Amino acid sequence: MKTKILNILMSVLLLTITVAFPKEGPELAPEKSTYDFGEVREGINVEVSFTVVNKGSKEARIREIRTFAACVEARPITKRQLAPGENLTLDYFFQSLGYGGVAVNKHIEIHYNNRKLSPLKLKVKGKVLPLESFQAPLGEMTYNFFVLVDIRSPERFAREHIIGAINVPYEKIEQWASDVSKSISGELIIYLYSEDGQKSDEVAKKLKEKGYAHFISIVGGLKEWKNQMGKKFLIPGKT
Repeated sequence: MKTKILNILMSVLLLTITVAFPKEGPELAPEKSTYDFGEVREGINVEVSFTVVNKGSKEARIREIRTFAACVEARPITKRQLAPGENLTLDYFFQSLGYGGVAVNKHIEIHYNNRKLSPLKLKVKGKVLPLESFQAPLGEMTYNFFVLVDIRSPERFAREHIIGAINVPYEKIEQWASDVSKSISGELIIYLYSEDGQKSDEVAKKLKEKGYAHFISIVGGLKEWKNQMGKKFLIPGKT
């Protein structure tokens, strides 16, 4: 009986010491270990955030953070050393494109200087709804994105032009190119067309020489469009 009582007292004493004093070495712990984003439609980028704190008695040094392919760092980590009691917020985007119809259950691993407790595993979970037949993800549009520019006069443009085209007259195209190039990425293609392609060829060549490589002339212009496509995709106006 005395032995049993002694064992209970020892257990209580050890528990008291564990609570009263921090553990030796670093110990990273999350405010929450699982981020559940619920349900999202494929193509939506989900903000994912975790906060971890060093509950140990020594500095924690983060050596590596491993994420799964679709979880992309949204904000660079500002520090990799955490003093006892110090915390760190990790921000990511989960890119759902390609995960339509999938129940996501993935881990982020934080490897740090504690062999027993490292890596700290954080979980990202949720359901990605498949696209409907009438939907397309933003990534698909930007991947295939181009701009069609009619460099003819406003009068000719009003009379007839290709659907979706915008009108920037020949005399203004170089200034327009200079203005828009400040806010567009290099992979965007801007197609130029004129009546028979000669003016647009001239402009595209000049722009390329000035470093605007994403401006391209449509060979044969509107005339060749009609030869190959007829009236398809043409918007008629006032004659």
